[in-house]
Amino acid sequence: MKLAWFALTAFPILILVGCNSTPPPPRQAPSQEPSPGPSAENYPNLTARAKELEDAIGRKDYKKVVDLTYPKLIDLLGGREKMLADMTTQMKSMETEGVELLSSVASPPTQFVHDANGIYAVLPVTTKLKAKDGIFQTEGSLIGISNDGGATWTFLDASGKDQKELKNMLPNVEGLNLPPEKPPTKLSN
Repeated sequence: MKLAWFALTAFPILILVGCNSTPPPPRQAPSQEPSPGPSAENYPNLTARAKELEDAIGRKDYKKVVDLTYPKLIDLLGGREKMLADMTTQMKSMETEGVELLSSVASPPTQFVHDANGIYAVLPVTTKLKAKDGIFQTEGSLIGISNDGGATWTFLDASGKDQKELKNMLPNVEGLNLPPEKPPTKLSN
């Protein structure tokens, strides 16, 4: 059960991460403004990139997942090769313990915030895992980040993170209203 709990809480941090390999533009003074009613339809690449990430996770294509990872997260985790090795090791360890990722699905964004550095979107994520003692589901959030007006997006898993932890990667995270973490739900035996 300990590994299943890890899988439901820490695993999404490594798996549900961003997509974009271009570095962010130079930082400007923040001037957060709520966006004037944007939706997923305003940013079709947001939905497409989230789907691309879901598909890579489903195929166990960890190289692609890392390719789609927010660059600052890759740096914080020790670089591309280290992140790929750690992710592969953790997935094999989970499988050895009888834990299997069944699905990880991002829903349409629930909010957008624009500031001088880009656009931020919060996307709810539902993750289902099968463990020895049942099937579990957890709800979390991704933060979609675009530094080019919505043409490309990166994703950062915000599940179980406090504002201080997220602020290390996204200095202007205070403008986002992230839902509180919920404990995993057992769906069946």
